[in-house]
Amino acid sequence: MRLLYTSIIACSVLILHYIDNPARFQHGWLHGWMWTSTRTVELLENKEVRIEGLRVLSRTEIERALPFDKSVIWWHVNNTEIQGKIAENPWIAAARLDSCPGMWPSNWGCFLVSVTERSPKFIATVDNERWVISDEGAFIMPADGPLYGLTADTLMNLVAVDGIASRAHSPDLVRAQLALASRSIATIESSVARTADSLRFEGRGRLEGRGDFAVTFKGVPFPIVFTTATDSLVSLEEQAQRCAGLLTKLKDRFAEIERVDLAFTRVGVVKFRGDVVARGAP
Repeated sequence: MRLLYTSIIACSVLILHYIDNPARFQHGWLHGWMWTSTRTVELLENKEVRIEGLRVLSRTEIERALPFDKSVIWWHVNNTEIQGKIAENPWIAAARLDSCPGMWPSNWGCFLVSVTERSPKFIATVDNERWVISDEGAFIMPADGPLYGLTADTLMNLVAVDGIASRAHSPDLVRAQLALASRSIATIESSVARTADSLRFEGRGRLEGRGDFAVTFKGVPFPIVFTTATDSLVSLEEQAQRCAGLLTKLKDRFAEIERVDLAFTRVGVVKFRGDVVARGAP
């Protein structure tokens, strides 16, 4: 009963106050309502976006994929969709959207976008068009147009890849070839301690996601053939170690050599200019 009496008294006071000065009452109520509405809109709409992980792309490139017109609640509910939109950029290998560090509610409208950019590794001719391709085999951008974000030094260190299948007719084969190129170059460069300059698929390598391919190294004026054929008894690591040994032994005869073939079980075949062939293990 006490609560009921208190409520009746409070309502009576408000009514008397309104009768005594309605303009002042309306102004205060309207002002409070407008303040509350404005604050609510700010909480629902205002966003702070932090972006980390950028090396090549600008902040503007990421912001183009962000739905700033959506509410804060929508961002929290649909973070997976936002991550997918960001990852549609060919430079982006992975994207993640989280709330900013801190305690709620201070981080309510603050979002942290973390991106992982792709690293250009290859420049390959596919269907008569040259492409810049990442180290995991993803197509980044055409190489004959504006090369956004690539320095002259980066371009000089891209490995040229030839013998790629048609992307339109055999997309799975193209992916297999690029995956093979990525794995193989990493293994070979590590063992040989030289930077690869080009890789060309040969023979069965053009028809399968494995087989023979010829690699040239910077400072070495002849191709060296490796194999990843299923019937090979020598692993790629062993071939790379054999390559390192041969290059050390033949370093004073580079100008005489036309080609080296390591796609054999126990020996490397060195073809000298003038059709002279030497066989032996390092």
